[in-house]
Amino acid sequence: MLTDDTLREGMQTPGFAMSYDEKIELAKLISSAGIERALVAYPPAHKSEFDVTAAIVDGKYFQQVFGLGRTVKEDIDMINATGANISLHLPFKLDNLDPIYENIKYACTLGKLVEVGFVDIDMFSVDQITKFCLRMEELNVDVVQLPDTRGKMNPAAIKNVFEAARKATNIKIEAHCHNDYGMAVANTVSAISAGADYIDTTIFATGERNGIADSITLADYLMKNNLEKSLDIKGIRKAYNYMYNLILKKIGVNFFTDNLPIYGNNSGIQTAGTHVAYGNAFIEKNYSVNVYTGKKMIMEILDNNNVAYDKEKIGRIVSMIKDESAIRGEALPVKDIIKIADGAI
Repeated sequence: MLTDDTLREGMQTPGFAMSYDEKIELAKLISSAGIERALVAYPPAHKSEFDVTAAIVDGKYFQQVFGLGRTVKEDIDMINATGANISLHLPFKLDNLDPIYENIKYACTLGKLVEVGFVDIDMFSVDQITKFCLRMEELNVDVVQLPDTRGKMNPAAIKNVFEAARKATNIKIEAHCHNDYGMAVANTVSAISAGADYIDTTIFATGERNGIADSITLADYLMKNNLEKSLDIKGIRKAYNYMYNLILKKIGVNFFTDNLPIYGNNSGIQTAGTHVAYGNAFIEKNYSVNVYTGKKMIMEILDNNNVAYDKEKIGRIVSMIKDESAIRGEALPVKDIIKIADGAI
């Protein structure tokens, strides 16, 4: 039931990034703790993400390994080439769904498990969500992920959605609850009580902005309620100790106050390039830059710092930024982004 998302969602923690070797070591620790299902990377984002996904698949650390991408054929093929199962997220702006459904249908022909995330469920009615679940079932999708992407929902609302989806369809359903308002654990427990098959968690509740539901908190809940039997809390603690040292080394102890909902600074910082591309849904304008960045984010950073650059070379600039972040295993400060952009002119 518990799906570790630290290796992917954790990479979206403001100011944070992991190197290839650090991801492999963390994958070993997480799998040794009895966690059998993991979303490990975003392979289309960068070669380092592709390579680490393939290595985790080859290492057979988890029974189920997923790579994340968009509902476009290019991303689907790249994830498939790693050997991982295919996790896809819908665009944050839904216009014409027909080509998206065709791409999802294509993914389901590749012999892998396929899960699809219906992002920002707080923006849709229960009826719209259940109809989407039914459509995914018709397309032979294995799992529908229902993310509270902006953390705006409460346990009662989550229960409503998951009970309706569970009643309407036989497809497996996954909860992915963000913690912007401190509701991630409570919302996840509510989803479990309403019939969720899988729940996404991260170590220290890391992730985009204020992160998602905390792993050890939910692992303890699942074990004490006899919903999971294979989890090893002592083993999870070892993974926490490793992640703790990474956090201290890369972003410092202030992370633990910055990540507090409402009070902390992380709520106003974005890492995912896909979020910045859809500014109607995500309005924050403070950015953390690693291999998950995108063209629009980098252009805004350069524009805000009055840096002249050739817009025709923005793709090359972004690639250079991603390469540097992957080599360092770190998020890049603005001064380094400007230096890279200057060198690309």
